[in-house]
Amino acid sequence: MMLSKLCLGGFDNMNTKEKLVKQIEKQILDELEEEMKELNRQGKLHKFETAMDHAVEKFNKALKEKTEAILNEDSKESGKKKPCPQCGRPTRIVNYDSTIEVLTKHGKIFIVRDYYFCRYCHEGFTALDDKLELFSDHKATLEMADMITYAGQVAMSFEKSSELIKKFTGIEVSDSLIRSITEETGEKVFRQDIERAKESYEKPEIAAPSLLEKDKKKGVLYIMMDGSAINTIQVDNLGSSWREMKLGLVFADYNRVKRKDGKIIITEKEYVAFFGEVGEFKKLLFDAAARAGYGKIKEVVVIGDGAHWIWNMCEEIFPDAVQILDYYHLSENVHKFARYLYPDNDIEMKRWSKDTLGKLEEGRFNEVVTGLQDLEGKKLPPQIPNLKVYLENNRHRINYRQYKIKGYYIGSGAIESGNKMVIQQRMKQSGMRWSVPGGQQVAALRAKYASEQWNKVQSVIGL
Repeated sequence: MMLSKLCLGGFDNMNTKEKLVKQIEKQILDELEEEMKELNRQGKLHKFETAMDHAVEKFNKALKEKTEAILNEDSKESGKKKPCPQCGRPTRIVNYDSTIEVLTKHGKIFIVRDYYFCRYCHEGFTALDDKLELFSDHKATLEMADMITYAGQVAMSFEKSSELIKKFTGIEVSDSLIRSITEETGEKVFRQDIERAKESYEKPEIAAPSLLEKDKKKGVLYIMMDGSAINTIQVDNLGSSWREMKLGLVFADYNRVKRKDGKIIITEKEYVAFFGEVGEFKKLLFDAAARAGYGKIKEVVVIGDGAHWIWNMCEEIFPDAVQILDYYHLSENVHKFARYLYPDNDIEMKRWSKDTLGKLEEGRFNEVVTGLQDLEGKKLPPQIPNLKVYLENNRHRINYRQYKIKGYYIGSGAIESGNKMVIQQRMKQSGMRWSVPGGQQVAALRAKYASEQWNKVQSVIGL
C-alpha cells in the first residue's frame, strides 16, 4: 500500500514490517476514507491532500510507538552482562534504563537501554547504539544526517535549512545541529577528495596514463577555472577578510546536449572547489581531469582569464593543452581600456571596442598591438589594464579564428555560471562570513551537489 511505501523504513525484517502494517493500516485507511467522504459532502474534495496528511501523521505516530517498543525490547534482551568490545573482559552496568533521543526522518524516537563501563579500558558503551549506526555523536540516523546535510548546503543559510526541514517534514532541527552535521560531513568529503587528489598528482602515470594518439578517444576535454572572493571571519596582515575560493570545472564535449531553444546542457561534469592557494587546488583539478579522461581524449582545452596562477598551473599539469584566454574577460578589458581612451565619448568608445574585438576575432593580432600606445612605466587608473602588455602576454591564447574553426569554446560562461550557482548562491549572502574550514566544507558539498555526485556524500555518511 502507498502508506507502507511512504512511511516504513529502518527495519530489515520484512515480516516485522508486514505485521506492523496489518495492525495499524486498516484502521487508518478506514478513517481516511471517512474523512474523504466528509470532504466530498462539504464540496471540499480538493483538500484531499490534507486528509492524506492526517493519515500519514497517524501512521507515523503508531509506527514510531511500535518502533520504540521493539527497540526497547531488543535493548532489554541484550541488557545483560556484556564483554568489552575492545578487550573482551567483563563489564558492569553503571546506568540502568538510560534514555537516548534519536533523531530520525520520522521524528524523534526515545530508546531506553543500559550503559556499560569497562574498568580495564576505562571506556563506556551501550549494547544498542552501535547496532543503530547513528551518525557520529549527534544521535541522528544516517538517513536523517543525509537529509540534514543536503538541506544545509542547498538552502541559503543554516537557518533557512531548519525552516525547510520543518516545512516539509514537520521535524524541528536547530540550525546549530544542521551546521554541525553539514560541516562534519563536508570535512569528511573534502578530506577524502584531498587524499585521492594527492595520490593522483603524485602518481600521474597511474591516474592519467597517456595513450598513443591512435588509441585516444575522439573529443575535447574542457578544463575551466575561476576565482570568487568570499568574506571570512579571519583578517590577513593587510586588514582584509576576503579570501579567494577557487573553482574548477571539467567536462568532455561529447557530454553536451543541445536543446530545442539552442541552449547547451552539459550532462556530465565535475566541479572542484578550494579555499586558498593554488598548491592544493591544482591537485584536485588534476584528479578530476584524470577521472574525466585526461590522457585518453585526443584534445584538451584550458580556458581561463588573465590570472597568472591559471596559466602557470596549466603549464605544469596540462602541458599538452590548448590554452584559450576567455573571450569575455578579453572583451571586458578592451572596453575598460576604451573607456580610458575616450572617457567623455560613448559613441567613440563603443566603436573602438567593437573594431578592436573584431580584428582580434579575425586573427589580426599584430595590427591591433601595433596600433596601441606603449604605456609601459605609465601609471594607469585603478582597474584599467595596460592592453598592449595584456595582449602580448596572451598572444598564443587569443587565436579565436582558429579556435572557432576547430569548434572550441572560447568563453568560460560555464564556469562563470557555475561560480554563481556553486559558490555565490550559498556563500555570498548579505552579511555572511565564513571560517576558512567551514567555508571549505560547505564548498566541497556544493561541488558534489552541482556535479550530481551526491551519492559520494551519502557514501561518506555511511549509506
